[in-house]
Amino acid sequence: MKELIFRKENFILLFFLAIYIFSVGSDPILGDSLPFTVGASKGYELESNATNHFLYINFLALVHKIIPFINPHYLFSGISVICSVLSLLILRNILLLFNFSNIVCNVVTVLFGFSFTFWRISIFTEVYSFYILFVTIFLYNVFSYIKEQRIDNLYGAAIFFGIMFLIHIQTILLIPFYLYFLYKNLHEKSKTAIAVLIPIVFFSVLLIPVVLGRNNFIAIFTDNAWGSSFFSLELESILRSAVRNTGFLLYNFMFFIAFAFKGFKDLENKEYFFIGIIPYIFFILKHDVSDSYVFQLVPYLFLLIMIASGLSKLNDFKWMYIAVFSFPLVYFINYKIVECTDVGKRIDRETGFKGGTKYFFFPPLKGNPSIEEFISAYEKGQFKKLPVLEQENYKRMYLYAKEWRLIKT
Repeated sequence: MKELIFRKENFILLFFLAIYIFSVGSDPILGDSLPFTVGASKGYELESNATNHFLYINFLALVHKIIPFINPHYLFSGISVICSVLSLLILRNILLLFNFSNIVCNVVTVLFGFSFTFWRISIFTEVYSFYILFVTIFLYNVFSYIKEQRIDNLYGAAIFFGIMFLIHIQTILLIPFYLYFLYKNLHEKSKTAIAVLIPIVFFSVLLIPVVLGRNNFIAIFTDNAWGSSFFSLELESILRSAVRNTGFLLYNFMFFIAFAFKGFKDLENKEYFFIGIIPYIFFILKHDVSDSYVFQLVPYLFLLIMIASGLSKLNDFKWMYIAVFSFPLVYFINYKIVECTDVGKRIDRETGFKGGTKYFFFPPLKGNPSIEEFISAYEKGQFKKLPVLEQENYKRMYLYAKEWRLIKT
């Protein structure tokens, strides 16, 4: 038992469990976290629109019903932590399917665990930690079937692909990948029919609220903000999105990205990675929003396999361990440097209520201002000079914050 606990890969998972737990802040953060926390605390939501994430929000509500005596923020954040640690475990198993060495698998697992975006979504109430867990299970079954041709992996892939639709409609972007997987690997009509039918059955659950009049059919796929962004074609917006998302990518993986290019050349079944990533690139470039970094999480899984392939050609890995474990220090130094600049001081003035430069450059939320700071800033009129849409968004957050204040007391 002692040997099992102190195996390097298990130590890594326990290490990240501790890191994420001690990174959780005192309140839900603004954005989706606050509405999710308030909504799930109040009970089930039977709408199947694109933004309430049907299975996720109702899973949170169910857990809260079972364990009502725990502060919902810590309960739901705990679910995020657990989902992310399990995702790291499954990611490592995916890497092993490609016959990478244990040390490469460990380095890449730590790389993902410390990446800014994954670390951040792991420590508050957010659909993406829950969603990525199911994506990793889906990909594990896909690549297992490609390698071993076991029928349970095929049906496992189909089931989890269907479940993913109930969590996030963004799963649509993986349809080309899934269809190509079926086309390349299935030659029996019966198996193909079952593998196609299973996800359709799961997706049909989203139609029940439509039939009951809870929301319309189009709402399953989009809200007004997403539609206006996606169906517009503005070169300036695309270029701005490209620059921003390149910055996110570099901040998450730094120089390790270089290994992805060499790794891609040496991978078998390259077309799976191309087909898996391209729809997300298109979506990210068209959907120009400030928090688009979360849309990169699924492509990151493909990218990490490519990075592992590139790293596997190295002989000395000691410096790689030093490099990945230095990521928190790099984030901290960046935050401190930016904080001293004019840009950092402006960020602190404008967004100090949620942590300022620390919030934007350092993943942990522990020690950031409580929700009371935001309520106070709103009541003092800090946001009255912002554009109308931003004012409306902050007003919505203010109303949720007031509800949260009542719930947590």
